[in-house]
Amino acid sequence: MKEKTKRTIAFYSMISPWFVVFILFGLFPMLYGLYLSFTNYYGFNIKHLKWTGFHNYHKVFTDSDAMYSLGRTLYVTAINVPLSVLIGLGLAMLLNKQVKGVGVYRTLFYLPSIVPPLASVIMWKFIFSSNNGIFNGILDRLGLPTVNWLGYDYATPSLLIMLLWGAGGGIIINLAGLKGIPRDLYEAASIDGATPFKRTIYLTMPLMTPVIFFNVINGIIGSLQILMQPILLNGTELLSRPIQPNYLYAVHAFQQVFAFQRFAYGMALLWILFLAILILSIIVFTTSKYWVHYETDQE
Repeated sequence: MKEKTKRTIAFYSMISPWFVVFILFGLFPMLYGLYLSFTNYYGFNIKHLKWTGFHNYHKVFTDSDAMYSLGRTLYVTAINVPLSVLIGLGLAMLLNKQVKGVGVYRTLFYLPSIVPPLASVIMWKFIFSSNNGIFNGILDRLGLPTVNWLGYDYATPSLLIMLLWGAGGGIIINLAGLKGIPRDLYEAASIDGATPFKRTIYLTMPLMTPVIFFNVINGIIGSLQILMQPILLNGTELLSRPIQPNYLYAVHAFQQVFAFQRFAYGMALLWILFLAILILSIIVFTTSKYWVHYETDQE
């Protein structure tokens, strides 16, 4: 047996466990869900399915709740993703300094990103509470009027504040990118008279664009799928409907499947969400050639 054949067999043998699990628990459920989205499946008629074609997909675009929730999701994403990327990069640049106890600070800023959603929501509900909440307590001490943070007018800002609290999750990736920038470049720029601000704008930022690009893609994917935070922040139980401004697209799909047993319609909603993520990702990938710079790029 040739050496190349042996390596090929060894390679596929090593990846086969992952591949089998992916097919059984990833690809098959996904394709089966796609099939169900073209039927009238509602949970109890699996043996009497009827092919309905694109009826469920057409219903999505005529469903006012679906369109409203999609608009709110895009609105939250448009604010959350840029701010999360900027905050994560800014914190990483601050934590890239060689100061005493920097490891402790890095841990503290990264910690919110690994706190379970349920625990973080419980904490933020206490902070946003109209009665004895921390934010209203601060406003009261400053002589300012208190705010109903979980009410209709401030529901989305409260959700965004809670989401941005976990923006430090990108610190590790950003720190790795910053550590990968050769120090010689900064020394050469300093010798040429570049100020710290100019070194950041013309040196750090261009070399960090691949990392920023990665964080933007991950941010879009995650932000479009926000589910638990608005339900737990503004609802009283898992199947309850959150306040209208925080009624996001994934919440709407969750409601259709688990609250109303509209499984086929819910699958159609999720596949449209998949297409939305795919389209936005393609747009970012396509435009990346104009703003993402790699060290291997040839002028």
